Amino acid sequence: MKNALGIFSCLALYWFQSIMGQFDLGMEGDRRVIVQLFQWPFDDIRRECANVLGPQKFGGVLTAPITENAVRKVVVNGRTMRPWWEVYQVVSWDINSRHGTEQQFKQMVEECNKNNVRVYVDAVFNHGVGNVDGGDGEVLGVGGTYANAHTRKYPGLGYTAENFHKSCPMDWDDRTAVRICELAGLQDVNQTQPYVQDKIVAFLNKLIDYGVGGFRIDATKHMWPEDLRKIYNRLKDISFDNGKNFIRPPWMLENFDDDGDYQEDYKDVGSEYDFSFMKLLTPAIKSGSVNMSTIYNYVKSPTYLSKTKQDFGTNHDLQRWHWAKGFAESPAHTGIQQVINAFLLTFSREVPNIFSGYSFASTELDGGPPSDESDNIISPENCSHGWLCEHRHKPLQWLVKYFSNLVQDAPVESWWTNWPNGTPQQAAFTRGRDGFAVFNADTKAISHTFKVSLPPGVYCDLATGYYCHHHQMCMGVKGTTQRQVEVKEDGTVEVSLPGMVRPASSAGDNVVPSEPPYLAISTRSMIPPQGSETENELIGKIGWIVLGIAAVVFIVLVAWFLLRNSKSKRGIDIKE
Repeated sequence: MKNALGIFSCLALYWFQSIMGQFDLGMEGDRRVIVQLFQWPFDDIRRECANVLGPQKFGGVLTAPITENAVRKVVVNGRTMRPWWEVYQVVSWDINSRHGTEQQFKQMVEECNKNNVRVYVDAVFNHGVGNVDGGDGEVLGVGGTYANAHTRKYPGLGYTAENFHKSCPMDWDDRTAVRICELAGLQDVNQTQPYVQDKIVAFLNKLIDYGVGGFRIDATKHMWPEDLRKIYNRLKDISFDNGKNFIRPPWMLENFDDDGDYQEDYKDVGSEYDFSFMKLLTPAIKSGSVNMSTIYNYVKSPTYLSKTKQDFGTNHDLQRWHWAKGFAESPAHTGIQQVINAFLLTFSREVPNIFSGYSFASTELDGGPPSDESDNIISPENCSHGWLCEHRHKPLQWLVKYFSNLVQDAPVESWWTNWPNGTPQQAAFTRGRDGFAVFNADTKAISHTFKVSLPPGVYCDLATGYYCHHHQMCMGVKGTTQRQVEVKEDGTVEVSLPGMVRPASSAGDNVVPSEPPYLAISTRSMIPPQGSETENELIGKIGWIVLGIAAVVFIVLVAWFLLRNSKSKRGIDIKE
């Protein structure tokens, strides 16, 4: 009977992992934030995992597609250059692109895992290349592999014309057309064929063997869900601890489904990027055109609650949509995006995804990553040449480490907006008993008293600094003011925040706000009362005490041993 129960328990656990595994991202400890390092080379991601993402407690990194892609050219401002979207036109399964070689990829994965940062790969297997006008249809890959867009022969993928759907015009109102017709002219692969499934499974399993932590599935809505289930069920388990524990491979689905029509089709395939959440959050902060309460009401809706989600503020596609007039290092651009990221990190109960890319002008929406004259990607390590490194913004890192990782999926227990003398573009909320945040998306300042559930005391505002145990004070960026707020014994906290700075014209793009228009505190940013000891300090003292006792015991034992040997020697001498 005992053995039968054991077998039943194991089968039940395996069944549960098979059903739920694609939703468990397998991040280490309390880590829960993913950063998309868009178009970063493998070597730079490897160094970033060791020097930034690991120490700052990011949970994962999303890479660009890693397979060999077609070399495409666009003319931008009179200059011929490589577009960002060429990496989504795959010609072979080889890991060979401007981002690096297969060996560099393996080294990156190994280093990131060593620093407890999971690597998620943007997997593209919905389509091949786009149509090629004129000529013989030949397309050259980055690594020298040829494909033919006219005959639909892809030796590097092992596909011929028989492995693609026939060309048909896209009809967004026809569910079949969405699955079999060409998205933006990209040749549509037929994933229903077992042969095609074999190719996809072999590639994904190879990456799992290399230590990859999961996958973003590009263009999910354009593939039949039953085909995706068959592919998923043949994937290997993932283990990060030499086989002691396993999880099923996480899938993060790019299902552009803001109206919910396709939600039921894919809800059991993987977690979905929530485009509806993003489409409310971004305009609420960027322009103030959406009331903050709209976001709160949405996350309580059945549509939001019934699926497992990836929350995000922007991605490579949508940044060029929301910022069609250009995006650069300025308060009017990155400054606003930083507030969007801060709201995402403090409010989201799901998996927050941060985007980190590069600048572009309104005439450069197709432009690829910063490159030299030979089309080699310039290293983003120093955040120069247009690389923005949004994930290195210090308040963002403090929010990841001391707020988001702490509150996890704690509920939004209190919500305030449109209070007396407030506006619909201003909001505040608590996350359980560990976090409290206030956001001002209005140009009007905030001065209000809230009642919160956090312990009484003085807190460092994570928008401007963090509590440093070594220096026993709030620390921040040199030359800036570190704000503090007090939660009084009755739970009240007085908050004053400046309004949002939104330049009315390009002439005002460099108007720098005096202070961040948001506040965030957590029990990890609390300043310990004078004379009290933090948990870390107490553990440190106990450690020193134990070490001291061990040293005394060691000295006593050595003295006893020497004394004993001395007596034995004297006894021998007397006998002689």
